[in-house]
Amino acid sequence: MTGRLRGHDRRTLTRRPWSAAVLDAVADGVVAIDAHGILTQVNASATRLLGRTRDQLVGGEVHRALQPARLDGQVYTRAHNPALAALQPGATLTTNRGLLRRGDGSMLAVEWSCAPVCDGDRLVGGAVSFRPLAAHETHDYEQVTRLTERERAQREFLHQLQEAVRPRQPVVDGVELGVHYLPADPTAPSGGDLYDWQLLPDGDLHLAVVDVIGSGVSATKDALAVIHAIRVLVLEGCAMGDLVARADALLAESQPALVATVLIGRYTPLTGRMFLAGGGHPPMLLVTSDATVREVTAPGIPIGWPQAGSFEVVEVDLERSDTALFYTDGLVEAGKDIVAGLAQLKAAAAETSNYPPRDLPRVLVERALAGAQRRDDTLALVLRRRSVPMGPRRRLLTGFDHRFSPSLAAVPIARHLFDDWLLHQSLDESDRDDLLVVVSELCTNAVRSAASPNSGLHLRAWPEGDALVMEVVDDGPGFELRVGPDDEMPPAEQVSGRGLFIVRSLVDELMADRSPAGTTVRCVKRHLFPATVDPVPTDRLVSSSTDRR
Repeated sequence: MTGRLRGHDRRTLTRRPWSAAVLDAVADGVVAIDAHGILTQVNASATRLLGRTRDQLVGGEVHRALQPARLDGQVYTRAHNPALAALQPGATLTTNRGLLRRGDGSMLAVEWSCAPVCDGDRLVGGAVSFRPLAAHETHDYEQVTRLTERERAQREFLHQLQEAVRPRQPVVDGVELGVHYLPADPTAPSGGDLYDWQLLPDGDLHLAVVDVIGSGVSATKDALAVIHAIRVLVLEGCAMGDLVARADALLAESQPALVATVLIGRYTPLTGRMFLAGGGHPPMLLVTSDATVREVTAPGIPIGWPQAGSFEVVEVDLERSDTALFYTDGLVEAGKDIVAGLAQLKAAAAETSNYPPRDLPRVLVERALAGAQRRDDTLALVLRRRSVPMGPRRRLLTGFDHRFSPSLAAVPIARHLFDDWLLHQSLDESDRDDLLVVVSELCTNAVRSAASPNSGLHLRAWPEGDALVMEVVDDGPGFELRVGPDDEMPPAEQVSGRGLFIVRSLVDELMADRSPAGTTVRCVKRHLFPATVDPVPTDRLVSSSTDRR
């Protein structure tokens, strides 16, 4: 911290939040943050330097207000934010120089210091002080700014290029999909690993994974040519066994130097049957619901080699909850030993067999590359089979509504009542079992989160289109529901968080809405019914109660 802030009474700083008067007494920008990195107070100088009002800053996460564009020659992510990193009990004072992004998008060269504030061993908050650097301190600030803006433009170009070459994910009844791509060089716009997934006119799903020799934009162009050639041939009705040879013939004249391995799949959602045709590509992995993993090889010669083509079309049947994993060789060659890499991938696939498909590819890539030197682009794509509604199903004209007290003894009662209601929905037994697990976990979480033993909890469910919506409401303060790439299985010794992870793996959407009145957790499970019935009005819910207040 600056000398002026250091000179204030430390007992005041360690025992209660900083007052506005203390903050405003410091001429430089100063913000106070709590133990979770949330801005609690800010002085007038900070609002001027950052170009934002006090209301815009207070209550926001510190990394949103203090975004370092470049620090010590490195681009920092949220995890590397020095203001957050310094908030550790016993941490020493740290001083950094870098650029802050102002509210209008301009950059400001500053020096900042971070200091944690503890009450004994307990972290209660911290303070960040920053001042603009003088002209002689900026170390060619204008040049740094130009480099920063160039990097920003390059990142934007990379994002737009990736969006242009990657197809939109199709929505298919009974199918859950996920994909993750990681370039060998983070600064390169793209690479030669590409995929395709298209819903065909007959209801089948076309899948293709291509790995072109080369790197950068030229490799992306070649991979796109292969993807488009195969897609056109599939739409024209070309036989699976001829796709690789026909694509090789189409590309031979226009791109004679192109060499690519490819794995092509055609999946029928109603039956779970998949046909595979390959051209020198690594085997697909089939992961069953009991975590058994087996290789499914589709032998052939890569595009661009003499006599390119598939030796045979391989047929495989997916049972409910089975997962097909397509990938490129970067996932198994990072450690140079391909056999060991494939064994490691199979072990990781077994350990993560119950992960949601949207997160599974990323987790597999991270595990395969942990501790290894990344030399090649890496792509992982998964398809998981879910049940498909077969014909019309009888549905209740009313939803489910149940109120109960915040007691663990009330959870089995709520689950049994919900099960009775599900029996009238004519669901598959496996779907009903999944929904019972979801409701049980949500009700247990609500009981533990309730603010008062005398409060009332609320479980509701109703059909909406082809989906079932489930809500549990409690009067607790709620929680920050993690989304996206942070959703990993909690450690075995950790009790909290496991229930919500299970719920997320069984539903298509999970949302948490916090308000002064309490918290509402909503789940949506799709592809359960024919989408022919309007949503159930909330005033037509079947009500019951075990509230014992």
